[in-house]
Amino acid sequence: MAMRNWFLPHKDTHKKAHLLNLEAMLIYVLLFIGLQVGFSIFSYLKPGVLGIAGNIDTKKVIELTNAERVKKGLGTVVENEALNKAAYLKGQNMFQENYWAHFAPSGKSPWDFIQGAGYRFTYAGENLAKNFYNSDDVVVAWMNSTSHRDNLLNEHYKDIGVAVVTGILNGQETTLVVQEFGTTEFLANKPAVSVSGKQVNVPTEALNNASSVVSTLVQGSETKISPPVLDPYLFTKYAGVSVISFLAGLLVIDLIVLKKRGVLRLGSHHIAHMSILGIAAATILASSPGAIL
Repeated sequence: MAMRNWFLPHKDTHKKAHLLNLEAMLIYVLLFIGLQVGFSIFSYLKPGVLGIAGNIDTKKVIELTNAERVKKGLGTVVENEALNKAAYLKGQNMFQENYWAHFAPSGKSPWDFIQGAGYRFTYAGENLAKNFYNSDDVVVAWMNSTSHRDNLLNEHYKDIGVAVVTGILNGQETTLVVQEFGTTEFLANKPAVSVSGKQVNVPTEALNNASSVVSTLVQGSETKISPPVLDPYLFTKYAGVSVISFLAGLLVIDLIVLKKRGVLRLGSHHIAHMSILGIAAATILASSPGAIL
């Protein structure tokens, strides 16, 4: 098999270059799947080497949150130190117990951290985010989610607390954003917390034991870790764009060569290749490592 057939259409049959056939496309997909699996395995073997380090500012998150509230004619929320502490403690606990959820495996709930930080609320709420690169993208993601948007724009809230905490989650360095809302005004018969778009009444026994469940978490105990050596998301994104650009170049060369040979006929297979490459490129460019909860 001539090496030129890997990159140029066959001289006699005019078939596409081997790197452009469907079998090659399948191999590319399998290689990227293997890359993701490899990253996951490596994360557990070498925790902290891989990760996504965001540059998120708590003040900016609060500013953007209030900007969205003002757009809807709502009152702004005021930064509250107790809620800041609750957000920080919640973020630290997610790293300590290695989970990504509103409720910890050990049973700790959002209201445990809020009340444990000394904030006596009648209504509260929590939004979570991870692996975003900047403050704007975090708030945009919350606003694009119905349940998170309703929480962020809840008219009952008067106070807000935000924490950005970095640590190792599932073997990878992760940046967590915890947003806590609350009000101390009397609004209901029982204190309630908005979790995942649902209002949850706080059990009576939880009100009496709030401080004990977070007593082992001391603010300021965050462990400093080194920046990740490799961002798996950006590596995969750049690799994907590079491969797609290379294949698009081969496809253009294929068309030019066939035109010079006088055998160029645009068919469904050309359109299929262009469509596949276009969809793949758009998907990679539009993707984000960020997630909300």
